[in-house]
Amino acid sequence: MKLLEIKNLTKNFGGLKAVNSMNLSIEKGKILGLIGPNGAGKSTVFNCVAGVYPPSSGQIMFKDENISGQSPWDICKKRIGRTFQLVKPFGQRTVLYNVMVGSFLRTISPSEARDRSIEVLRKLHLYDKKDLLTKNLTIADRKRLELARALATEPELLLLDEVMAGLRPTEVEEMIDIIQEIRAGGVTVFVIEHIIKAVMALSDWIVVINFGEKIAEGTPDEVSRDENVIKAYLGEDYVVT
Repeated sequence: MKLLEIKNLTKNFGGLKAVNSMNLSIEKGKILGLIGPNGAGKSTVFNCVAGVYPPSSGQIMFKDENISGQSPWDICKKRIGRTFQLVKPFGQRTVLYNVMVGSFLRTISPSEARDRSIEVLRKLHLYDKKDLLTKNLTIADRKRLELARALATEPELLLLDEVMAGLRPTEVEEMIDIIQEIRAGGVTVFVIEHIIKAVMALSDWIVVINFGEKIAEGTPDEVSRDENVIKAYLGEDYVVT
């Protein structure tokens, strides 16, 4: 079953065509990786799906409903959650408070929001830091908090925008495990990531874009062998042998 389907998505900013006739789909329960050079249009695709930008043309279908141009809050209510590449938590508030903000999308009860938030924090190994001010967190913990805030909205589809950027290798491995656990819990994942070994390890299917257009798609093995992808982005070091 296709949970998300993007049909001929185009997004223009004045004379700049940031995304051009993009087509892709994500099967329910899968992890789709979206990769490409800086400026390729990856975040623009995410922002169109999440409602930040209305498409110039094309359709974004979620569970067979056209959500193109709907507001970010309405799209979140439809169970599409997202993280942001630049994390901006409420620094003067606790970790638990930050996650509860997301939980209030589904309940008006403070006790229910707290219980749901604590459950999420346990899954992301942040429970012992629930009472810390977020300004005192490490980069790795801020990334986990960003993920926790998105999970607290109870998404069916989770958009992850470079959640591993800036992490050390051991922290990347931990984040890979967390994302796999999230998928095992029934959440479909759409991920942008520049750490190629991580996105190759995570993804069931990968779409590669360059200058706003799709240049390849396939399994990680297929994509890593594609000459166009190697030339445009991966380089010879990432060729699977």
